[in-house]
Amino acid sequence: MTRIARMMRRLGVAVLLAAGCLQAPVATATPMNPELGHVGRWITDADGRVVTLHGVNLVYKYPPFHPAAGGFGDRDAAFLAAHGINAVRLGFAWSAVEPRPGVYDDRYIAQIEDTQQVLARHGIYSLVDSHQDAFNKSVGASWDGFPDWATFSDGLPPGPIQGLFAAYTLSPAQNRTWANFWHDHPAPDGVGVQEHYAAMWSHVAQRFSGERYVLGYDLINEPWPGITQPTCLLDGCPDFTRDTLAVLEAKAMTAIRQVDPRHLLFYEPFVTTDFGSPVRMPNPTGDPRAGMSFHDYCLGPIRTCPGNGFDSTRAADTAGIVTEFGATQDTATLERVTGSMDDAMASWMLWSSTQNQLPGHSQQPPTGPDLVSPTGPIVRPYPQVVAGTPQGWHFDPGTATFDLRYTTARPDSGRPFAGDLRTQVYLPAADYPNGYRVDVHGADVVSAPNAELLQLRTTPGQSAVQLTVTRR
Repeated sequence: MTRIARMMRRLGVAVLLAAGCLQAPVATATPMNPELGHVGRWITDADGRVVTLHGVNLVYKYPPFHPAAGGFGDRDAAFLAAHGINAVRLGFAWSAVEPRPGVYDDRYIAQIEDTQQVLARHGIYSLVDSHQDAFNKSVGASWDGFPDWATFSDGLPPGPIQGLFAAYTLSPAQNRTWANFWHDHPAPDGVGVQEHYAAMWSHVAQRFSGERYVLGYDLINEPWPGITQPTCLLDGCPDFTRDTLAVLEAKAMTAIRQVDPRHLLFYEPFVTTDFGSPVRMPNPTGDPRAGMSFHDYCLGPIRTCPGNGFDSTRAADTAGIVTEFGATQDTATLERVTGSMDDAMASWMLWSSTQNQLPGHSQQPPTGPDLVSPTGPIVRPYPQVVAGTPQGWHFDPGTATFDLRYTTARPDSGRPFAGDLRTQVYLPAADYPNGYRVDVHGADVVSAPNAELLQLRTTPGQSAVQLTVTRR
């Protein structure tokens, strides 16, 4: 065969593949071992492939504080999975787990576990999350995330206005309660509230330690430093973070590790970082299977909030997940934020505005459509599993063009993957109503034409893969 003939043959193969007329043998989705870990900044599966998570929050803030009570069930989990959602941040209330000091409600924990198992049946990971917002109703919160018996306001008033931000900034009772929490105030039984918190986490983690499709544990949602630490808004208060918040989370991490050595632990910085203040959160124990959960409700340049978090986790050589963003129905805002997180190659979990709880407003049931609406900016193409090390991806919602670049080297060793491990890319049917065209270099397509889960198998001897998907 002449050189020109060989060139024409390669050109013909590329054109046919892009038109969908030529396909490699069709394969079903690669079975995944649901055990997750991390290599540096990357979350990885048991085979060492890089996993990206697109998720939602599922936190039910009305008694009895579990999603099934609000109607969440199998059909909702199926809805999430059908829209490319592969992770859920599953919240529970300490007040419900431990209604009295040292007394645990195992029936409540079982309800949370039941929801986790429903999600697992649809291949959705759960990040089990101890959730609170402004501590407790008695000090200005809109719900009782933390228990009454752990709330020590020293008789100070809660303030004239309830609600999250008013409570944090205006409630004397709120700020005294957090101060007492950071000083490990004794509970009614004489045991410090932080010791109770750590023991509670051990009791919860023991229930989930053997469960499949558990991403890990989010140790505390949006802790508040208190108004006695105003520099947290400016410089991230590194000393106070190290000497107070990291101490609490270290206690919880140590307690969890006594019953669960496997699942990942996600520590959180102070809530002030949600809005752009610097992240100064160290890994509290240096646990090699730990990462950081942080939020993006940025009031400044779009890169500020997630950029702070990712800079911190990369400096610590650990994984980071944006576990809250959104809280809005504004499509332009959601498009902008999800696009910025794609550029950062981030895993994320949306906070749906339907979960917001404000005084005088009822909470909508935590059903599938409520958790991902509006679907446009949230349901978007992304690489769920990469048999290599990602170099970047980007989605243009106007043209539905999706680009992905990755090397074929393992992130842990730099060597090529052995065996027949696949890269899997989610491509929503809504973005490609008439199908899609694939232009790929360095890999072969091994999924059916126009499959929502596009699968790629690395071509032997290739060191990099370049993928472009466009509308047909």
